[in-house]
Amino acid sequence: VAIFFDGGCLGNPGQKYGSFQVLFDGKQIAARSRVDFGHGTNNEAEFNALKLALDEAAGWFQGKALDLKTLSLIVETDSTIVRNRLVVKNVIFKKYPSSQRMFALAAECLGIMNQFGKFEVVWQGRANNVERFGH
Repeated sequence: VAIFFDGGCLGNPGQKYGSFQVLFDGKQIAARSRVDFGHGTNNEAEFNALKLALDEAAGWFQGKALDLKTLSLIVETDSTIVRNRLVVKNVIFKKYPSSQRMFALAAECLGIMNQFGKFEVVWQGRANNVERFGH
């Protein structure tokens, strides 16, 4: 399973949006383009897009009666903050409201990712997402 996603913000903080694509054995099983996530930060938008992709992927596999533990997941991101938080390489400070939201989003994403047999988070340059999603 491969998940490609990108989030952005008009202003930071500002209006959040995101896009994603989920592939299973190279075939697209879910995708969204420019979903509105309300007001927040750019980093929150990245996690919102990933969370929506994970939710839709998990739902698709559940509908097909496929156990996530039998699957490997690769998540590709152009955000070093997202990558580092998902592989627990940096700390989310819970002191500020935006940090609390980031902590909750990261925890929700990891909760789903940990249901897979294994997962990997890979950083790729921004050009890949610009080509894929146009933002």
